[in-house]
Amino acid sequence: MISPLTSLRFLFALMVFGAHLYTIDPYFDHLFYKEGFVGVNFFFILSGFIIAYTYRDRLLEQKSTLREFWVARIARIYPLHLLTLGISVCVGGYISSDLIDWIKHFVANLFLLQPFIPAADYFFSFNSPSWSLCCEQLFYFCFPFLAVCFKKNQKLLMLFILLLVLTVCGMYFTPEENIKGYWYVNPIARIPDFIVGMLLFRFYTYLIDKKMTYRTGTLLEISSIVIFLFFYLYAADVPKVYRYTCYYWFPVALLLLSFSLQKGFVSRLLSNRFLIIGGEISYS
Repeated sequence: MISPLTSLRFLFALMVFGAHLYTIDPYFDHLFYKEGFVGVNFFFILSGFIIAYTYRDRLLEQKSTLREFWVARIARIYPLHLLTLGISVCVGGYISSDLIDWIKHFVANLFLLQPFIPAADYFFSFNSPSWSLCCEQLFYFCFPFLAVCFKKNQKLLMLFILLLVLTVCGMYFTPEENIKGYWYVNPIARIPDFIVGMLLFRFYTYLIDKKMTYRTGTLLEISSIVIFLFFYLYAADVPKVYRYTCYYWFPVALLLLSFSLQKGFVSRLLSNRFLIIGGEISYS
């Protein structure tokens, strides 16, 4: 376990929570709070890093089978998903006068297919945050195949560059009213986030054995925080469609990399056991 990253999960979960507070109080209707959706980028990139950290060698060396990997991943997602979906049904997470329409929405949610449909009444129906679980589900399905590209770094990097070009071009030509359905909740559009995390793991494996002083580690950690805050506080000048994904790839990746190395003062602070507990329970 990389303790500072677990603690960062807790902090970014709080940011996601803060991004939704504007729905209950206008005081929070400000970029400083609403930009907290960057936590979604953080979690998707972190997912690519941690899955590569945990499973890459085990799958490539056949120490773990595809079946074991997928069963473990499904077991992580579905119990919580089914529980929250059931609660959502009880409290009226989606109401429709047409029974057939209600069933369509429920089945889409049950099998975590709702974000593939670019309509808000689908991807935000019932337990609306569960769209992110659909993204995670697709990541887990794709990972064993992406891991094959890991054998040669350039293959995964070339795939990422291709997806980056397609993403930026697609975002540019997407009408404002469609950007959330096509680029924020769409699992296919979030695969590059996951690949960023996998590539980040490559940098980590290269740097982890390098000698780095405590002072250098601290400087790297503080610099990554400053750079992230710069991107975050000046985000209003960037179209939102880019901020949903690619705008934050670099600052989030730098933040994750600097703290994954655990070489500086700030990472020691983030190893506090209470922050770690917060990170461990943040998923549920």
